[in-house]
Amino acid sequence: MGIRTIAAALGIALGGALIATSAGAGQAAAVTPVIAPQDGIYLGLELDHNETVALQRSPLMGVLNGPLTTDGLFYLDEESVYQGGELIDGIQYSDDLEFSGVTAEAANTRSGSIAIAVVDPALYDNSKYVIVQVLR
Repeated sequence: MGIRTIAAALGIALGGALIATSAGAGQAAAVTPVIAPQDGIYLGLELDHNETVALQRSPLMGVLNGPLTTDGLFYLDEESVYQGGELIDGIQYSDDLEFSGVTAEAANTRSGSIAIAVVDPALYDNSKYVIVQVLR
């Protein structure tokens, strides 16, 4: 399966799922799409706090946890309890985490959020996905 197929499949799945969870998150819900091929980001979604909470509580978490955990590269907030891995240029990298745990930690903070992106593996340590966690 090529990267374009993966990107399209994940994009459709994430987009549809986030639209569905947005309906329950209220009018102020915000999902920001990110496309930056020059940076190796084919498709990404930045979730605000309400969307992060909605995703964490949704059945979609069970579907996403496997592939995002297995093939994801995590950029953790410096305050995360999941710190571990390698520190490069001030960013903590770890691929030994679960997406569900990182998302739950962000959802359980006052303004925590996550972003998910389908990326070029050649630019992201052979990872297909990048997950960014922000706790503040």
